Amino acid sequence: MKYLSIAIALLVILNSCTQEYLFSPTDSTVSIIGNLSVPFQDNKSRGIRSDYLEDGSHISFYSSGGISADNLLLIYEKGRWNSLAELQWNSEQSEATVTAYYPYIEKDFCPYEKDGSLKDILYSTGIFKYQSPITLQFNHIFSQLIFQVNARLNSHLEKISFTPSISINNIDWQHIQLTYTSDKLYTQEFTKQENGIYKLIVPPASNISVNITLKTSEGYYTAQLTPTTFQQGYQYKYNLKSNNECGISTAEDFIAFTHLINGEVYSNRTLDEFGTSNNGNWTYYLLNDIYFTPEQCERLQPIGRIESQEASYMGFKDCLDGQNHSLYNLYLTPKEDMDSYALFSCIDTTGIVKDLNIVNASFTGSHICKYEAILAGRNNGTILGCHIEGNNTFVEMNDNKPGGMVGINKGCIINSSSENIDFQHPNGKVGGISYGNSGKILNCYTSGCNFLHTQAGAGICYTMEPRSEMKNCYAYTTAGYPSKKKYAALVYSANNCIIECGLSCDDDIKTVYGSYQTTLKEIYTYDAQTMKTQNGILVMDILNNWIENNASLYPQYTFYDWITGDTPPIIIQQP
Repeated sequence: MKYLSIAIALLVILNSCTQEYLFSPTDSTVSIIGNLSVPFQDNKSRGIRSDYLEDGSHISFYSSGGISADNLLLIYEKGRWNSLAELQWNSEQSEATVTAYYPYIEKDFCPYEKDGSLKDILYSTGIFKYQSPITLQFNHIFSQLIFQVNARLNSHLEKISFTPSISINNIDWQHIQLTYTSDKLYTQEFTKQENGIYKLIVPPASNISVNITLKTSEGYYTAQLTPTTFQQGYQYKYNLKSNNECGISTAEDFIAFTHLINGEVYSNRTLDEFGTSNNGNWTYYLLNDIYFTPEQCERLQPIGRIESQEASYMGFKDCLDGQNHSLYNLYLTPKEDMDSYALFSCIDTTGIVKDLNIVNASFTGSHICKYEAILAGRNNGTILGCHIEGNNTFVEMNDNKPGGMVGINKGCIINSSSENIDFQHPNGKVGGISYGNSGKILNCYTSGCNFLHTQAGAGICYTMEPRSEMKNCYAYTTAGYPSKKKYAALVYSANNCIIECGLSCDDDIKTVYGSYQTTLKEIYTYDAQTMKTQNGILVMDILNNWIENNASLYPQYTFYDWITGDTPPIIIQQP
């Protein structure tokens, strides 16, 4: 038997969507309303869209005090919960303690399915004053675990099974009390899922472990989730990987990778430690969040580079899969004059950087670089699901062309964002995502960037060149900007390009400052407090509707949905 190590990331979500109703009681008839279903809570994604129980849904209704009910069947019809017999308030005029469950609790109800999976049961509870409307809001009574099996391991997977160390023994429905047993355990088995994601419902209790068995083409693997406390209605995410898995785990690994990928010798290290090859196409994996010291940053090499006017071309041609991990405290500074500089100085046409976060980065420019940025100086390939987060600074005294994420984009930037970058560039112009765009920027956003100490700036990109595209992007409030004539919320200068479905909220700031022979379609301004346009349409609905209507036009790309967040209030949902 082989053993799997488990990288654990606990995430907690809160969602506060509610519905309001007006009700004036005229008699003792009970009015029951409300069908909101709150999602499992997860603080990394900072909120996801709530759901609603549909018309025709059946629930069990319990109540004591002012209303008497014991597993009464209610059916949701036209905005209200109705019973077969009219439900009345009791004559003593006291408050009612109410609990409801979805789905309806049949006689001899078992919380487990025949395949061993625990049913996802919703509940609502509250105390209500006499003759007030009963408003139900449903939460999950159990917890959810999500296991992401690493792509390499999942490619060999045939089946995977999970066995929690306890099971539900009994449920007191009237008081929402659960009792557990370890005498009878349930195993849930999954066949291989191509996305590597496996979800199961578990009891919300303390000191629960989960035994995991994987059947692969290479044999059987086993793992055990460390005893953990799971809270009711919460979601927990875990990564599964084999102990001998290739990938970048430490700052020293990443330093070695930057040297080796540029063709330099680094001690006795080799590139095949960090990735796998499929028909000659290499994918390198980030296995953990990595924190860098200033000394370690000094030893980093810019990945891929163009020496001078593209005379010596050596862009990154492979794939770096960040697996939603983060690089913290990167300090970037060019050590010589060069065409472009960033963590990736140049990404080639076949190069892909995906699902990578950069947090609390600092950039200081002291040499001549035509294009510079935090992630990529030149992007000719694909940047997918990458985010600059935390608090970031970008200091440049020369007349260079900086972008927050990319200097010049000739490929595609999609599902990505730049947040909280303080640009200190008094002699030049900057863009929050990219300085220049000659390719595609799709489904991206900027938030909280500071352009005050620049000559001019724009939220998404400073210039858009002929035949370039920027679609389904939005800008949230900036921390500061120069005089209004030198700043644009999305694009400063657009030349013979396409800008479609762009949204901004800064008052009295042009969304696109100057455009020549440019198609402007579906350009909106919105209120930063309500996150609605002047016509009352939700910004999130506009963004997600655009994906639904237009994603098929880009079959080579995957679009991530938009969900609610904190700051900004709308973010991109990572897979």
